[in-house]
Amino acid sequence: MSVHAPVAALRVANEAFLVSSTIERCPKTMMIRELVVNAIEAAATATADKVVDITSATIDGAPKLCVRNTGRGMSAAELDRICDLASSLYKENSLDANFGMGAKVASLPSNKHGLRYRSCKDGIASEVIMCQRDGVYGRLRRGEAADGSPIEVIDVTAACRAEGCDLSQDWTEVVLFGQSPAQNTVVDPYAGNPRMAPDWLLDTLLLRFFRTPPAVTLRLSPGITGGGAPCTLRTLDDLVRLAAQSEVVETPSGIRIHYRYDPEAQDGGRPAIGHGHPGAIGCIVYKNEIYDPRTGSRWVLDAPTYGIPFGAKFCSVFVELPDDYLVRPEAYRQFLRFRGGDQRQVFLRDFGQLVMTYLPGWLKAVIRSHGPQQQQFIGEVEDELRTLLMELEIAPEFKPAPGAVPPKPAEAKAPAEKPAGETKPATPPAPPPPPKKNFERPPEIISLDDEALIEERGLNGRAGKFYPTSHQLFVNLQYPAVQAVAAQLEVEFDSALNHERMRSVARSVAGWAVTRRVARALVYSLSKKAAGWPAEDVKRAQSPETFSLVADDWSSVIESARLRMQEDLGTDWQAAKAEPDLAAAA
Repeated sequence: MSVHAPVAALRVANEAFLVSSTIERCPKTMMIRELVVNAIEAAATATADKVVDITSATIDGAPKLCVRNTGRGMSAAELDRICDLASSLYKENSLDANFGMGAKVASLPSNKHGLRYRSCKDGIASEVIMCQRDGVYGRLRRGEAADGSPIEVIDVTAACRAEGCDLSQDWTEVVLFGQSPAQNTVVDPYAGNPRMAPDWLLDTLLLRFFRTPPAVTLRLSPGITGGGAPCTLRTLDDLVRLAAQSEVVETPSGIRIHYRYDPEAQDGGRPAIGHGHPGAIGCIVYKNEIYDPRTGSRWVLDAPTYGIPFGAKFCSVFVELPDDYLVRPEAYRQFLRFRGGDQRQVFLRDFGQLVMTYLPGWLKAVIRSHGPQQQQFIGEVEDELRTLLMELEIAPEFKPAPGAVPPKPAEAKAPAEKPAGETKPATPPAPPPPPKKNFERPPEIISLDDEALIEERGLNGRAGKFYPTSHQLFVNLQYPAVQAVAAQLEVEFDSALNHERMRSVARSVAGWAVTRRVARALVYSLSKKAAGWPAEDVKRAQSPETFSLVADDWSSVIESARLRMQEDLGTDWQAAKAEPDLAAAA
């Protein structure tokens, strides 16, 4: 830098510490993403056969994971150069592009024994091993040159030819040695920390890459999949044809929302590389990669936030952001951050309202078909809540539909001209009516009496759960408080003539009483925002635990339950009461 530059550039005082800390801070589980992205980008440069192969190589008797790609190879000098941090070939170093250190940084913490790079360029194969020795990360020295300088990159053309490698075209290969010579990095890539499932690699690939470039083929060898022949990876985007119904909606902001329904979806959220159906999943897609994936029970539990209270294990939602959306992957590509402001992490729930707004009609019908039959008293309770919301003057939290266009204002009419000679003053216009007050709408109450649906919503041992985004309140009619009220009513009304009907009415009345109490508690919690409660306190007041404590005080609703029981039993109860009186008179 010129001595006349306005700023003296910062230097690194302790380079070894900076290198080591940069590597050690990287999340281990980003390793495969970084290696595969590099391989895909390199394969795309091939003139033909744009292929990435993930295979198993045997090194010193132990299986080692190997990622190999066609495409432009590297010479010995280039291979040496790319081993340095923040160094890359034919790529841009920027926050929005390639950092030049991702694959190395993500792989070395789990491959201190060795990370072997081989590359063939113009028929010559070169090799370098990156590793850690005596606490220092770097290139493994393989001997000394005639002048005494260390040799770090060696020529392995003869060795590759002996192994049957094709040297007629360029390629690059990375082999993971792990932490020790005996480690099997195919099934145990992190030496047990963290411990991975046998199919960890498929899960990692399928929950990371929404789609791959159309010209590039990603193949998995039998040693990886357990099959008899190499298998081409099929991503979530590839599997659209397996869904019974699907639709992509593009919003005015350029966000594309993929809605899918597959009644044959498999549990676990993982698409199969063969001909199986994918499991349900919700995720963000940015530049063809998946962020914040929600799968299995986690997706089913969150699904009401996106307008899918039922049938979520068969429904998938992918929120695909345009490339110019104001987000940016964080340093290690583990998650997205919003640009500007506090640069907070981006979550799928940030788009919950958007997903609900554009939910297709056919999918709404599918969701309703999976839902339970609702209790007759639900409409009555919602009407009561509407009145309570007005009494408390709770203002609506209105959220306009994204991209909605306000109605065009009516054109102002020109004042009528006075007839010639008219001197009578015009009648003053009537004052406008006071604006009509709008209040928050009552939540949609969904009662659950089926054990499977109660478990699906995570309501075992909980009285209710509120989803603010969808404005839905789920109430557990199997909760002990409901059973306690029903049992008390059965004891008190045991003399009813039709015993079975009495028990049925008692059960319904108990559900009404507890639902009403929980729902009213929710409405009162909504009023606390205007009272100055912080958002976190309001959220706690709307928690399943709070609703459970409210329901547990069921003795406070027993009197209203008695009155309703008498009303619902009607003539049966009157006859049951009269029968003992007639017997006494006789």
